Amino acid sequence: MGLTKVINKGHYVTTKRGFIHTVVLVEYNPMTRRTTVSSLKVLLLLSIIMIIFSSNTSAADTDFDISVDNTWSVEYLDGSTLEKTGNNSASDGDFISLKIQVFNTNLSSEDAYWSFSFGFDGQWYGGNSGVLIGNLSTNDIEISFGPVTEGYVLCKLEVDNTLENEVHEIRVGPNPVNFSSAGSNEIVIIGQPIHVGDELTASILVHNQGSISDSVRLELTRDDGTTLVNGEFISISPGSSREVSANFIPLLSGSLNVDWRISSLNGGVDVSLNGSSDIEVRNSQDIIVELEEISWDLEEGLDLDISISLSSGLNRSMGVEIFMKSGNEYAEFQKFNIEMNPGIRNINLNLGHPDASRLKIVVSPNSWLPLNGDGELIIELIPPLVTPSILISGMSPTTVSLGDTFTISYSLENTGTSASSAGLLRVVGVANNLVFTEVSVPSIDPGNDYSGAVEFISWEYSQTIDIEFIWNMEDLIVKNQTSVVVDSGSSASFSLPFSVYAAIYGALSGLAIVMTSLVIFRAISQRTPSTNSKLFRGDFLNNRFVKNNASELKKEVSCPSCNQRLNIPIEHNGSVKCPACSMQFSQKSFTQNEIEDSMSVEKPDDEDIISEYEALSTTDLLSCPKCEQTLRVALDKRPVRSRCPACRVEFIAKIG
Repeated sequence: MGLTKVINKGHYVTTKRGFIHTVVLVEYNPMTRRTTVSSLKVLLLLSIIMIIFSSNTSAADTDFDISVDNTWSVEYLDGSTLEKTGNNSASDGDFISLKIQVFNTNLSSEDAYWSFSFGFDGQWYGGNSGVLIGNLSTNDIEISFGPVTEGYVLCKLEVDNTLENEVHEIRVGPNPVNFSSAGSNEIVIIGQPIHVGDELTASILVHNQGSISDSVRLELTRDDGTTLVNGEFISISPGSSREVSANFIPLLSGSLNVDWRISSLNGGVDVSLNGSSDIEVRNSQDIIVELEEISWDLEEGLDLDISISLSSGLNRSMGVEIFMKSGNEYAEFQKFNIEMNPGIRNINLNLGHPDASRLKIVVSPNSWLPLNGDGELIIELIPPLVTPSILISGMSPTTVSLGDTFTISYSLENTGTSASSAGLLRVVGVANNLVFTEVSVPSIDPGNDYSGAVEFISWEYSQTIDIEFIWNMEDLIVKNQTSVVVDSGSSASFSLPFSVYAAIYGALSGLAIVMTSLVIFRAISQRTPSTNSKLFRGDFLNNRFVKNNASELKKEVSCPSCNQRLNIPIEHNGSVKCPACSMQFSQKSFTQNEIEDSMSVEKPDDEDIISEYEALSTTDLLSCPKCEQTLRVALDKRPVRSRCPACRVEFIAKIG
């Protein structure tokens, strides 16, 4: 008949790396009443048949499918007792027990063979194999090996002579475990959503369950194994928990896969303190600065309206710097910080009157990376220019007469580049500076004008007068003149009700009578008394002194038009005409009590009066006792009363 095949699974321990290898033993038992030669023939025949069959069934190599590695049953055995530990991970010194299912999709297929190997520290170790039964839908393969050391172990199961294989990775932790997670087993990424150039913080809470203080750090790597960043070592006391973190700045946008693990120089880190995290990195936010409106005038100064745009993302802190260029270099003019949300923000800047030809505004980020660098705006400055002028369009009517009412039209123009400031238009007479009227003038925009007319009521001047229009603004004065032409023939345009010649003769006769009377009066009133009679001379001087004091009392007033100081008699009541500008104005007289108060002068006796106005000399020349004017009084006529022709003072001239 043949040989009976029996499959047994056995275990033995090798000294090589301390692993247990599973060995399949095959025994062949001879059948009764068969010779050895017959058995050898049968064995040879079976071998030939198996070789032929193997070549015919090569197409069925894929009938067996190994279950995926994450469905493998993995158990950890204590290295001392070989009992199940119940842990979710292996520790240094543990044994690992695997149970792997292999599925058969063709129950009529022949048996196949499997092989198992494991990798550690870059080396693969094999020698484990077995048979897959072809008429079974599922074959269970059990493998145990150990003890294992801290690190990563790769377990690979494959079907011989096929491409079918599966690999499973097992992390072996330390023993004992000193550091474990104090909360979540995943790191926390602080600072999301993240943009290129922003700083991120990866953090996890680690607990020291050992008996001594030790230090750990967080290590971050990329997919390709290159180091992203290694955090600082954090010392953790026994029984304490501390945050372990690492900071990094992504420089490329897109999806970033970060592998992380907690490491310690002395080991003892739980295998759960590792993993990976996906971070979505956005493009950097962009800063755009634009000019919305600019104006520069004399009243408000340089006024700017700018807009700052920040693309979508996080709220950002930015610094705004304003530079002025005067010459070849920029100088900082103003600086301030703003906190800005994504969007557009309008800012008004009033910069006064800078001495600059160019302005630059720079908006820079505070501790973050913009997409296109700093936002920058350069503006060419044109200082305000006001070019005012006064246009006198004409007078209506063109000529006037005494008592007429007329108007003069004017137009105030601004042909500059900036609005003029509000001002005042004053209309004055050129000869006497008499102000006829004043008009308030509003601000005039560039290229515009302001028109008006000045009305003169009851013109009282008989001659042609020049009138000046003066436009006063802040730091600017503009003038223009015109003439008011008076009709000279207007006085002879009407007939008189009497004879002109008779009026002339009567006026001359009256003038002669008045002059004659005046000469007689002055001769009598100014007669010099005799010097031989002291009593007569004293009484005369006393009476003259009192009379002159009463008549010479005057008061000083100011002309309201030209401010000329005038002296008028104190008792005068009525109109006063200024000799400088011909302005007439009224003046109130003093009362009798006020006059007496102003004349409260003590009457001197004869000797005092005479001695107050005396002049002495030994020659014909002497000096006026009041104004020091040199006078000639003959010695043979002294003592005599004399009058100074310069100051009109009277005095007694004596020899001495």
